Amino acid sequence: MISTSNKASTFIGDASDLLRLAGPLMLGQIAVVGMTVTDIYMAGQVSANDLAALQLGGSIWAMISLLVIGIMIGNSPIIGHLWGANQLDRVRFQFQQGLWLSLPMGIAVCGAILLGLALLGQLDISDEVYRIAKGYLLPYLITGFMFPAFFAFRATYEGIGDIRPVMLFNCLAFVLNAILDYILVFGYLGFPAMGGIGAAWATTVVMFFLLLAMVVYGLKAKNIKKLQLYQQFSVPSRTAIAGILRLGIPISLTIAAEIGFFAIIPMLIAHLGANVLGAHAITNNLDSLAYMIPLGIGQALTIKVSHAQGRMDPLAARRICVTGFKLVFLFALILGSLKILLRYDFAAIFSPVAEVQVIAASLFFFSAALGCFDSLQMSCSGALRGYKDARGPLVIQVIAFWVIAFPIAYSLALTDFWGEPMGVYGFWAGLIIASSIASLSMLYRWNLVSKAKIAKAA
Repeated sequence: MISTSNKASTFIGDASDLLRLAGPLMLGQIAVVGMTVTDIYMAGQVSANDLAALQLGGSIWAMISLLVIGIMIGNSPIIGHLWGANQLDRVRFQFQQGLWLSLPMGIAVCGAILLGLALLGQLDISDEVYRIAKGYLLPYLITGFMFPAFFAFRATYEGIGDIRPVMLFNCLAFVLNAILDYILVFGYLGFPAMGGIGAAWATTVVMFFLLLAMVVYGLKAKNIKKLQLYQQFSVPSRTAIAGILRLGIPISLTIAAEIGFFAIIPMLIAHLGANVLGAHAITNNLDSLAYMIPLGIGQALTIKVSHAQGRMDPLAARRICVTGFKLVFLFALILGSLKILLRYDFAAIFSPVAEVQVIAASLFFFSAALGCFDSLQMSCSGALRGYKDARGPLVIQVIAFWVIAFPIAYSLALTDFWGEPMGVYGFWAGLIIASSIASLSMLYRWNLVSKAKIAKAA
C-alpha cells in the first residue's frame, strides 16, 4: 500500500516536471494571444467601430488559423513517438514532410481568407465597420501563406520536447507586435494613422520574423544540429503526409468544433450593435488569454504522453495525466475568481464606453464558469493527442457543441422560445453547457484509452 506522503511526493514531483515543460509553453501561448489582446486594446482606444471590426475580422482569422494549427500539430505526437523511440532519422523525415504539407496549406489559407471577405459583405453591419474589417483581413493573405510553415517547425520542436524557441520567439514577437501596433494604429514615425487596419500589417511583419527565427534556430541550435533537419531532403511522401492528415484533420476539426462556436457568435450578434460586439470582444479575448494556461498544460501532456508511449511506459503516461488534470482545475478556480473580482477593471482597461463596460463585466461571470469546464476539456484533449487518439475527441466536441448546445444557445439568445431573448448572454450560457458535456465525456474517454494502453502493454 502506498502511503499518503509518498503519493503527495509523487504528485509534487510530477507536477514540477510537467510545469517545467508547460510553463514555457504557457508563456509562449500567452504571448501569442497577447498580440491579439494588444490589437483589441489599441483598436478600442480608436473607436467602437474599430473594436467591432477587429472582432469580426479576428473571428474569421481565428477560425482559419486554428484549423491550420490543428492539422499541422498532428505531426507533433508522431514526432514525439519517434523521438521517444530514438529514431532520429525518422524525426528528420517527418519534419520535412510537414514542410511539404505547409505549401498547399498556405494556398488553402489564402482561399479561405478570400471566402471570409465575401462573408463579411453579407453581414448586417455598418459601412464603416465593414471597411475596417475588410482592410484588417487583407494583410492576412500574406500572413496566412507563411503561417503553416511556421507550425511545421513548431510541431517538430515541441514534438522532441524543445519548447525554448516557441517561448523565446513568441515573447519577442509580442514585444515587436506591440511596438508596431502603436506606430501603425495611431500613426507615428512618419506612418499614417491606420486604426485597426494597422494592427493587421503589424501581424504580417511579426509572422515573417517568427518564420525566419524558426528557420535559423533549426540551422544553428546545438541540440537540433544532430537531427540535420535540412540534410538529405526527402521528396513528398503520400504515406507520411496522409499520416499527418489522419491525425491532424480530426484534431483540427475538434478545435474547430469549439472555436467555431466562439467565431460564429459575432456574426450572429452583429445586428445588436457595436457595443455588444465590443463587450464580447473584450471578454472573449481575456478568456482566450486565461485559456493559454490549460492549453500549455495540455500541450505538455501531449509531449509527455507521446514520449512515454514511445518508450513503452503507459503507467507513467497515465500518472502524469492525472497530475495535469488536477493542476488545470486548480488554475481554473484561481483564474475564475480573478475574472469575477476584477471584472469592471478588466472592462475599463479595454474600452472607455460605459455600456461596453457593463456588458463585458456581466459576461465575466459566464467566462469564470466556462473556464472550469473548458480547462479540463483542453487537458484531456491534449492527453488523448499524446495517445494518437483524435477521432474520439472529435465526435465528443461535435455532439457537445453543435448537436446539443448550439440549438439551445441560439434559442436562448435570439428567440422567445424560453422567454425574453437573452442576446449575447444566451450564447455564453450555451458555451458553458457544451464545455461541461465535452469535458466529462473527454475524461471518460481518456480513462478508457489509458487503461487499454496499460492492459495492452501488460
